[in-house]
Amino acid sequence: MKKIRILFALSWTLIALGAVAVFEFGDDNTQDKEVVKEKTVQECEIPAFAKAIGHEDQWLLHNGCPPREIKPKNDNN
Repeated sequence: MKKIRILFALSWTLIALGAVAVFEFGDDNTQDKEVVKEKTVQECEIPAFAKAIGHEDQWLLHNGCPPREIKPKNDNN
């Protein structure tokens, strides 16, 4: 019974090391994979639910849209 436990532990160790070798080590080409895509105006339109809860800026940030332009207040009375 002890030999079966050792065999089981050894097999899982080898499987785990194999997974690490496949997914963790290798060429790091994250710069090549990262493609910057310009969002269209339609894709960056803020939905009503985000406006209702006041999360317009968070929605834009989460969806990769440029921040909206804040218009300066005109205090000329």
